[in-house]
Amino acid sequence: MIDGNDNENRNDPGRTEQAMSTFLPLGGAAWRRIARFHRDEEASQSVEALLIIPLLIWAFLASYTFFDVYRAKGLALKANYAISDLLSRETNTIDMNYLLGAESVYDYLTQQDSDPWLRVTVVYCHANCADSSRVLKADWSKATDSLPTFSDVDVMSHLEPIIPWLGEGERVIIVETSTEYTPPFSQNLTGIGGRTFVDIVMTRPRFAPQLCWSGIGCGA
Repeated sequence: MIDGNDNENRNDPGRTEQAMSTFLPLGGAAWRRIARFHRDEEASQSVEALLIIPLLIWAFLASYTFFDVYRAKGLALKANYAISDLLSRETNTIDMNYLLGAESVYDYLTQQDSDPWLRVTVVYCHANCADSSRVLKADWSKATDSLPTFSDVDVMSHLEPIIPWLGEGERVIIVETSTEYTPPFSQNLTGIGGRTFVDIVMTRPRFAPQLCWSGIGCGA
C-alpha cells in the first residue's frame, strides 16, 4: 500500500535526490553533480563552435562536390550532342584530322584536365529490319587514341541492343565519348571519388544519305 509520504517523495526532486544519496552513500556527490548538470542551462560558444564547425565544413565540401559531379556530367553529355550534331550535318568526306579536331572541341567543351577519346561508327540495317532478328552492319568505325574500332560482329554484340529501329538501308551515326572526372576535393573528405563519363549519342544524317570516311564508302 502506498501512503502519502511516498507520493510526496516522488513529486519532490529534492527528496528524490536525498533518497538516492541515502541509498548510494559512496556515490551521492556524483549523483548531485549529475542532477546539477541536468538543471544547468549555461553553454560555451567556443565548445559548440568546436563541435559544429567541422560538420559545417564537411557539409559544404560534400555538397559542392556533389553538384560539381552533375555539372561535369552535364557538360560531357552536351559536348557529345554537339559533336553528334556536327557530324550529322556534314556533307563532305571526313578523315582522322576531322576526328581529332572534333576530339579537341569535345575536350574544350568538357573543361576537364584529362585525355578524352572519341569513337564514331556509322551503322546501317542490312536485312530483316522489321523484326528482332535484324542484321546490322558498319559502314566504318574510327576512333582516337588508338581505341579499338567496331567490326560487324562488334556492332551486333555491343551496339545492336541500344540502336533504335532502322529502315532497310537507313543509317545512324553513333558517337561515343569518354572523359575522366577529378573531384575538387579529396575523396577522404567528401566520400566522392574520380570517375569516367562515357556517353553514347545516335543521330541520323541530316543533309546526306550517309556520312563518309575518306577512302571508305560513298563511291570511294
